[in-house]
Amino acid sequence: MQDNLRLSRDEILICYKDDVARLMRYLSWLQDKSGTIATEIYNGQGIDKSSMTVPVYDATLLCFVKEVKQTDFLNRNYVYTYSRYRIKTAADELRIINACSLQEITVLGDILSKYVLRGDIKGAVWAEGVQNGVYLALLLKLKELMEIRQPLEY
Repeated sequence: MQDNLRLSRDEILICYKDDVARLMRYLSWLQDKSGTIATEIYNGQGIDKSSMTVPVYDATLLCFVKEVKQTDFLNRNYVYTYSRYRIKTAADELRIINACSLQEITVLGDILSKYVLRGDIKGAVWAEGVQNGVYLALLLKLKELMEIRQPLEY
């Protein structure tokens, strides 16, 4: 969010409420899978030891990524947020996620954007978000921020 354009608390809630509600259906899955590996290597018939390995992603993870792409959280300029907040590692991301307020909700979207957009180029990044707990931390923080006025219905 630009510094000269500050939305009120209610305006932010209105802007992001529907997107957060759409992502909340993945919360229980992320609570179960967070910290685990969300990919496998295909070992089907006709695969030799000299063949290139092919990752197989969890179907729910792919649905989650597809859902994120349809929200207002996706921002191709997420790199500027990473530079501004000096985010280098997953631990830095988790620290920033926990420190964000409702006025900084776009920072949460930028962290989510990094995993989704980089995953389009290198699919293993999608699974990293599950394994290091960033997706779960993001959804829990979004839920907390959206439930300031009343519980979120999803």
